[in-house]
Amino acid sequence: MTSFSQLITQHWPEVALFLLIFGRSMGLIVGAPFWGSRVVPAPVRVWVAVILAVAVYPLAKAAVLPTDMSILTLFLILTGEIFLGLMLGWLAQLFFAGIRLAGQEIEIKTGLALIQLIDPHEGGQSGVFAAFLEVMAGIIFFALNGHHLLIQALASSYKVFPLAGEKFLPRLAAGLIGSTGEVFTIALRVSAPVLFGLLLTDIVLGIISRAIPQMNVFMVAQPLQFAFGLLLLLLSMPVLVWFAARQLPLMIGVPGAIG
Repeated sequence: MTSFSQLITQHWPEVALFLLIFGRSMGLIVGAPFWGSRVVPAPVRVWVAVILAVAVYPLAKAAVLPTDMSILTLFLILTGEIFLGLMLGWLAQLFFAGIRLAGQEIEIKTGLALIQLIDPHEGGQSGVFAAFLEVMAGIIFFALNGHHLLIQALASSYKVFPLAGEKFLPRLAAGLIGSTGEVFTIALRVSAPVLFGLLLTDIVLGIISRAIPQMNVFMVAQPLQFAFGLLLLLLSMPVLVWFAARQLPLMIGVPGAIG
């Protein structure tokens, strides 16, 4: 038996505890904004998860693990910890998912739904306004120290969901189902100024077409709606920053509310 194997055997409770903490940290990194994107290499994610696990280890050091824990039991508990970390990351992703949906709604209204761009973060295609709003949301996220909020959520999660705790999966599933509806709420709130303004342009163009039948409204409707929608989107940027400043802490703080 090598010295490394002897070290693991002698300190097996500490090693198992660190593996569980690393599993929750790794789940958070995989599900979190930016860190969970395809542009971040896998070794970088692993090292960031290791650093977080080392930093959080003193908070969960007092956790009591089963003394007769087998490899299968450790694997099942580790799976639950990874799922919990993914849940924490998903709560932060809800804001970005709502922002992307808001961009898609604006694209449909302005007639740009057929224009698609390569999205390196998601590994697929994205619309013009969806990509623009997602970049803006990422800038706002880091400007408001959203990554610090994620670390705080990870640290506080050990108080709400103790390490190797029991019966937390039903609570997580209920929280996940309840929080998914926030995507549509966020999308409606973000896109409301632009959609409402474009709705007014439809009404005005309809009145003009009835008042001046000789005028071909369809020739000017598309470029006018695009220009007016872009103007409304730029004017609503301060409101988006204000909304993100209020929404992000609430969404990342949802795990505390679930308990």
